[in-house]
Amino acid sequence: MILGMADYPSVEGSLEDFLNFASRLRIRVLELKLDRLELLLALSKTDKVLDIKNLSDSYDFKYFVHVPSIDTNLASVNPLLRRAFKKTILKVIVFAAELDAELLVSHVGRLSRDYPRKLVRKAMKNATDSLRKINQISNDMGIVFTIENDHKSNDYVLAGYPEQINFLIENVGCKLTFDIGHANTIGKIEDFTKLLDKFIVNVHLHDNNGKEDEHLPIGKGSIDFIGVFKRMKDWRSQKPLIIECHSFAGLKESIDFMRREFLR
Repeated sequence: MILGMADYPSVEGSLEDFLNFASRLRIRVLELKLDRLELLLALSKTDKVLDIKNLSDSYDFKYFVHVPSIDTNLASVNPLLRRAFKKTILKVIVFAAELDAELLVSHVGRLSRDYPRKLVRKAMKNATDSLRKINQISNDMGIVFTIENDHKSNDYVLAGYPEQINFLIENVGCKLTFDIGHANTIGKIEDFTKLLDKFIVNVHLHDNNGKEDEHLPIGKGSIDFIGVFKRMKDWRSQKPLIIECHSFAGLKESIDFMRREFLR
């Protein structure tokens, strides 16, 4: 089983604290989220990127990079903001290449409910155009580019439902980071896997009760993880399984669950 974990701004301590924690848990893959201020500020400072590179190289992890999702929206109908978001992500690709990251994860974006529904098509086109360019540059640099399925929201979701995700992947040419917790807030997880499994190269694991994106430890919500992995047998041997809880305690509890249930 290829077990990993993802960073998050609410996880306590520094990046080095997070790396040490993951090392103690014998994790194989780390997904570094650039919403962590320590990483976000490094995008504009070459010497800081080198410091992070030296730090990351001192551990024996495989690295993935998650582009900033807070305050970032590639689907924005504001062209000035959208250009800034796209520029940020292009910097992230360079950062990921410096860290020898194998895979990049990006959210697609949404359309605010303050806009009329008729702008959903425009927002989807904006996102698709940006993602297509980002995918091309990522692939040219030897990095697998993935989009992540979204969770239920009060805004217009563009990548939440299986058909939306399938449309995006076919038009962008990218792969999918499948977030089980997000899918559980939208519908039945098997509806996603039936249509999209051929595109899935990375899996995010966390729990919730089906109504909102809670990022609970695995086993503390309504998701039948035993059933999911019984259906998707190849995931346990072939897919990176990235735990996404927002605290050290939640991460450890989830790692313990996965090893207890699936490494017997």
